[in-house]
Amino acid sequence: MSTVARGLVGGLVLQALLIGCARAPVLSESAQQLEADTRSVLDDGAKRLGVPGATPAVLADVTRPCANGQAQRIFRGQVPLRRGGATSVTLDHAADVTLEMIRERGYRLERPPTGRDRTFTMARDLPEVTLTVRLRGGRQPALVLDGVTPCLPG
Repeated sequence: MSTVARGLVGGLVLQALLIGCARAPVLSESAQQLEADTRSVLDDGAKRLGVPGATPAVLADVTRPCANGQAQRIFRGQVPLRRGGATSVTLDHAADVTLEMIRERGYRLERPPTGRDRTFTMARDLPEVTLTVRLRGGRQPALVLDGVTPCLPG
């Protein structure tokens, strides 16, 4: 067998092994990623954007059943924002900082900041997690972070 033929056969065998070893994602992997990322974003958000002494509040952290015996992890947390002049300036600054914090954790922008409250969505593929941020203005400005995994086998 020629060197080229051996290389082709070796490549095909390696490809078959890699495809055979591929496995579907499971909830525990995405849930671990969700927890690490949401806690990090909220903790960093409290330090960089929060009022002095701000600590993140966890509003929801649940596993919800889905069809076919699968489950989905859902998280919601909040940090009170420090005011920085006009509400639009506060929210624009918070959007810029939060986008960068989440991007640094491997997420891509799915839906850019829109609306009066600067809502945006970012996602990652492996493990799959989606984060939605709502930067609320008004008398008590806040960063509200919703995180969700898809429905996955346990």
